[in-house]
Amino acid sequence: MDFKIKIQGIGVRILITVVCICLLQGLFAFSERFSGFYFHRLYSSISLFLRQVLGKVPFSLGDVIYAAWIITLIVYLLKICYKIFKKQWGRLGVQLLLGVQSLLTVYLIFMLFWGYNYDRNSLEKDLRLDVQEYNTDQLYQLADTLLQQVNNYKIALGDSIHATHTGPDSAAMFGQAVKAYQLAGRQWPSLQYNNTCIKSSLYDQLLNYMGVGGYLNPFTGEAQVNVSTPGFLHPFTICHEIAHQLGYAPEEEANFVGYLVANNSPDVRFRYAANFEMFMYSVRQLRRQDTTLAGQLWRRAVPGIRADMKQIRDFYDRYRSPVDDYTAIIYDQYLKANNQEKGIHSYSEVVGWLIAYFKIR
Repeated sequence: MDFKIKIQGIGVRILITVVCICLLQGLFAFSERFSGFYFHRLYSSISLFLRQVLGKVPFSLGDVIYAAWIITLIVYLLKICYKIFKKQWGRLGVQLLLGVQSLLTVYLIFMLFWGYNYDRNSLEKDLRLDVQEYNTDQLYQLADTLLQQVNNYKIALGDSIHATHTGPDSAAMFGQAVKAYQLAGRQWPSLQYNNTCIKSSLYDQLLNYMGVGGYLNPFTGEAQVNVSTPGFLHPFTICHEIAHQLGYAPEEEANFVGYLVANNSPDVRFRYAANFEMFMYSVRQLRRQDTTLAGQLWRRAVPGIRADMKQIRDFYDRYRSPVDDYTAIIYDQYLKANNQEKGIHSYSEVVGWLIAYFKIR
């Protein structure tokens, strides 16, 4: 009887959670008004509240939660094994149902706090851009434009194959990113950013093995930055993660917002980082279509840019392992499951936004 009562209670909670998930999915599918309410009111309020509260915590609470979940999962699996070994089938059933309930609850929180933003498609309207398909000629023009800018900014920083430009400490760099968003918000109101919540990840070394420079914790709203990567990458990474905090979930959109903000910063390190990243995306895309044109562009890059690229390769070569491959596969599937059809290659789709921004025809 005791087991029946427990199972019934867990079953009711599972049913309520499933109903909530289905109700939200239905509202997003059939009500544009509700979708607009979520994107522009509900998510903004949730994100702002989390930043207000957790921005005062000096460490990444989200990273601590992840560690606690991993420990909880290990304990849970040990309990499952113990109950199977002891043939305690009734208790095993309760344990399995508790696992299902936990997974559904985590999924509901994930979707409510972040996941539904993958259905958001308002960036074109927010920034008044018309993004279309592009051809090789437009891609070459974009890469050429970005190369000229990144060359100029590299020279302004001091073009040297020995210059790494690690910049100030992370807290100072975070502050510069906030100032950049304040400036951008005057021109693009949808990019206004209040209540800072940007933190260094507690798992920098692990992230290096996974090839991750930053991420947004969807449960706490904290923007995490891997500050152990080469310093000249940090300005753009920070701006990219803040874009996620503002609700721009698709990676190409976060890339474009990060570029806009960093490129309009008075800090030349931010402008260099933004144009360096976008040049790399555009020249990679160009290489897939015309290796000769891509090679011609690379030969025109000043020596310091090639040195920075070598620094990135050398840095990640030290952490090369099968973990990186498995992580890429998992993340690719995660993005595809959240309406990003091109998966991990979605990042490169920012070139379409850049072509529309520069009005390349």
